[in-house]
Amino acid sequence: MTSVKGPRTRSVVTFNPTTISPGEELYINIPKLKPDSCLVPGSFALLFDFKNSNTKSRFNNNLSKLIAKRLQIKVAGETAYDCSGESLYEIYKDLWLTVGDRNKMTEQGLASENLRKLISGDDSGAKVGDANKVADALLHSVYGSKLGKPIDKIIADHGLYTPFSMNNNPMYILTLPQSDEIMTAQGGEAKGNYKLDNLELEYETIENDTLASEVSRMYSTGRSLSYKHVTLMRTSNWDKDLTIVNENINIPRKSMSAIVLLFTNRVRTDSEEYIYPNIDKVNLTIEGVPNAVFSQGLHKNRFFEEAKDFSALCVRNPWQTSLCPSASSSPMVLL
Repeated sequence: MTSVKGPRTRSVVTFNPTTISPGEELYINIPKLKPDSCLVPGSFALLFDFKNSNTKSRFNNNLSKLIAKRLQIKVAGETAYDCSGESLYEIYKDLWLTVGDRNKMTEQGLASENLRKLISGDDSGAKVGDANKVADALLHSVYGSKLGKPIDKIIADHGLYTPFSMNNNPMYILTLPQSDEIMTAQGGEAKGNYKLDNLELEYETIENDTLASEVSRMYSTGRSLSYKHVTLMRTSNWDKDLTIVNENINIPRKSMSAIVLLFTNRVRTDSEEYIYPNIDKVNLTIEGVPNAVFSQGLHKNRFFEEAKDFSALCVRNPWQTSLCPSASSSPMVLL
């Protein structure tokens, strides 16, 4: 146990410039750190104050995932990951979390509508009334407008990380959405605009020369990093009265773990709104050969089973209305 002990340090670095607006790109570099410093997995995060120019609007649920409309990860100038539908997929994935886990994500902007109004400065937000309103006011007094977004894809999945030993650390590029994509206004009001202010980078380190040397030694002969690569292939409009739909998927991949179909209304009223179109059966062929697992087609009584296995986060059925109040949700996952 002595080999994994060391002083714990929490660092906060201020960005320059300190403000970013909708449509702009934010470049996030991992600090080089000292030779004996190991980056603690899951501690790397972007901190910001959410500033809303309109007192008649609020941000939609799960803001930390919403602000990453597109996520790119580059190493030595080469693109390792690029998803233009990052927020769409990540918000859906969080619907599989338990209520308890979701309640721990207030600082990420996953909260009740009333609390999101208070954080956004919406003048219809209430601080008094029933017990829930009082609780919202207490949480707002703790966090104010300060929220955070974990930056953890890839680097949080492989144990401790020693940036000093790397010739090229990953660089994360976030593209922010426009305000009308993440904001909801009071009836008849304009959504206004927003910005992320007081940008800071937060991370924790363990300082231990022996531990850092052990981790760095794994890089000397090369180290493989695995992660799920997600691609938004396209968006299609389907008529609700269609009985049969044929889709051809052609992407340059040697293998795929799944094809995920997410259904929403053309005009969405909430970031977590997904609809279930009551599909009876899905047939999948690869170069004319039927899928080996479901050669007779994937029937609707298997949809949840396949989605559950793919997510690996499933401990609760996302069709339950307590997690998705405006609509039920389901993907079709074809392995």
